[in-house]
Amino acid sequence: MSEFVEFDPSIIRGRAYYTDFVFEVWDRQGQFRAILGGGRYGNLLADVGGEPMGGVGFAMGDVVVGLVLEQYGLKPKLKPSPTRALVTVFSPDLMGNSARLAAALRVSGVNTELYPEAAKLDRQLKYANVNGIPFVIIVGPDEAAAGKATVKDLGTGKQQTVPVDELANILSR
Repeated sequence: MSEFVEFDPSIIRGRAYYTDFVFEVWDRQGQFRAILGGGRYGNLLADVGGEPMGGVGFAMGDVVVGLVLEQYGLKPKLKPSPTRALVTVFSPDLMGNSARLAAALRVSGVNTELYPEAAKLDRQLKYANVNGIPFVIIVGPDEAAAGKATVKDLGTGKQQTVPVDELANILSR
């Protein structure tokens, strides 16, 4: 156990509320700041109006944990979203069209998100891109009138306008 624990009397943390020992956890090479730190506090509850009671606590830095995981090749590759398609909202008066289309795609088994408001298309495309959503469905006034939608593949940048009843098949490929 001594290979993992080291006494260091120079560590000072939160003297305003820690009343006894304090501790920090570092990666073994010491390349990053402390991954977590904490200690014992005997007066914390009394300091906020409660009965005196001792306790031990700590806090972790999520950024540091992420950096350590990356350093050692242990950071998992997570898909930001299981959503396959984002249905955009062109304008408030087309919200109903977009909502019905999103519902129909969900019924067809396509994981679909509906953008929650009418916003500039660039903003909606950026949302899809940041969240790893591969396809965006655009329903503007011309498409809605013709019973069509434009499918944009964010991976390739290609887009095509198709009848809405073909969307599920296209997105399932």
